[in-house]
Amino acid sequence: MPDVNEAFSLPNGQHFRNRIAKAAMTEGLAFRDGLPNAAHETLYRRWADGGCGLLITGNVQIDRGHLERPGNVIIDRPPSAEMKAALASWAKAGTVAGNHLWMQISHAGRQTQAIVNKTPKAPSAVPLGLPGGQFGMPIPLTDGEIKDLIQRFAIAAAAAKEAGFTGVQ
Repeated sequence: MPDVNEAFSLPNGQHFRNRIAKAAMTEGLAFRDGLPNAAHETLYRRWADGGCGLLITGNVQIDRGHLERPGNVIIDRPPSAEMKAALASWAKAGTVAGNHLWMQISHAGRQTQAIVNKTPKAPSAVPLGLPGGQFGMPIPLTDGEIKDLIQRFAIAAAAAKEAGFTGVQ
């Protein structure tokens, strides 16, 4: 059995200094307009300094009408100069110790909280089966909307790569 401190490489050539990863966790730190900020940089710099080989960010949403929660980072169009700079600062801070930083790209779908959107778009009209009424009744996506979401995922992935993130989830 490999030691967690052993370095390894993926078939695509990405090399990891160890087998320790921080899974995606929602941060809720973004500004109202979806921009990452100094709080993201501080948090990810500390995690990078902590010794993980891989850090996976919390939800970076591709549709501001379908957030997992208020405070998500949002890349729902080609990024502005301000967004590009903010993403690059986050990526630099999150890789400061030579580790990988992967951006988790998301669309919350039926997991969109009702305080964000009472009628979220999702693959089907099946509601989330959790008590408490926190989530609205989803409306099925159309073929055109699905194609638009695919494009948005591609835009976010390209923005992550350009900014210096070493991968996406």
